[in-house]
Amino acid sequence: MDQEEKINWDKLLNHLKHSAELPDDDELNPEELEMLLFAEEINMRLKEEDVQLRFPVHEGWIELQERYQQKMAKARRFKLYRVLALAAVLVVALSTTWWLFLQQNHTEQQIAGNQIQLTLANGQTVELDSSQSEILKTEGAALNGTSLVYKPETALPKGDHQSSLNVLSVPKGKFTRLELSDGTKIWINSGSKLSYPVPFAANKREVTLEGEAYFDVSHNADRPFVVHAKSVAVKVLGTAFGMSTFKNQVSTALEKGKVSMQAGNQQVLLVPGELGLYHAENNCLTKSEADLRIYTAWKDLDLYFSESTLEEITSRIAREYDVDFVFEQENLKNLHFTIDMPKHAALSKILQNIKLSSDEVDFEIKGNQIQVKRR
Repeated sequence: MDQEEKINWDKLLNHLKHSAELPDDDELNPEELEMLLFAEEINMRLKEEDVQLRFPVHEGWIELQERYQQKMAKARRFKLYRVLALAAVLVVALSTTWWLFLQQNHTEQQIAGNQIQLTLANGQTVELDSSQSEILKTEGAALNGTSLVYKPETALPKGDHQSSLNVLSVPKGKFTRLELSDGTKIWINSGSKLSYPVPFAANKREVTLEGEAYFDVSHNADRPFVVHAKSVAVKVLGTAFGMSTFKNQVSTALEKGKVSMQAGNQQVLLVPGELGLYHAENNCLTKSEADLRIYTAWKDLDLYFSESTLEEITSRIAREYDVDFVFEQENLKNLHFTIDMPKHAALSKILQNIKLSSDEVDFEIKGNQIQVKRR
């Protein structure tokens, strides 16, 4: 049977429009599910706020054609032209996003909701977009795509900046990258805040983190780099590590170099492959070997979990997709899953994959809230 003949398009469109109202026995076959996820991926990328992750209007269709030409080579009777046409119909059925993309003539739309903000030393707050380029320029910074990049320290205006801090705030559902004047690169994740001086002092480099970030620190033996997070200080010379302060703990996942993690009179030295954990509840600082990708995959725009609880998984998804999860039963939080997907994948695709890997859990999306139910 032809692959397109295996797809009931009326049923597929019905799933797109009325998924929350469909009976449990209205299941999609593998070909229908693949097309549904394909359409949802396009729709999510059309609405992506990060311009680097958006679906490119012209180039994107060429990419999709190439993708399906590879499929056609394996199944020669697969009618490419109809699949692409019907995929476009599916996207239109989901929303009016495609029409908006054509109407805006490839110019960036102003996105509603919270934006990434930079609070300057003088108290002024600006959003990180091209309209603020002149203000950023006076601070010795510029936007490179979605990254905020400072001039090298030697090119910055002279003066004493040490009592003045800049604060970069990244709301839920957003992500950005920062390059400081000393060459240190920092990826800042959703729901996070980083405070830093411009430039650094002559004998030290200190920043303060609330949330989650990944640091690739420029080596300078004369000026140690210190990250302050709650009651913890992580001291490095030149290294790369992920750090998080979410929940009631501070974690440091070291990928290369060596760091000292200190909390009060406690201290641990981390080598690559080790995870340092500080639990505020019992004031305990420990270290262990760990799968560090669980703590750093977000920086590479991946969503990765290995035998993690559903509570841990939904906690991260809630921040990075700016949604709320409500559990019908508390014991559902203890179910374990392994996930390895691109971070820009449609949320519905992620939830569908979790659902397909277990016969115990189901999800119901209601606006910005996702109900977690037992099947």
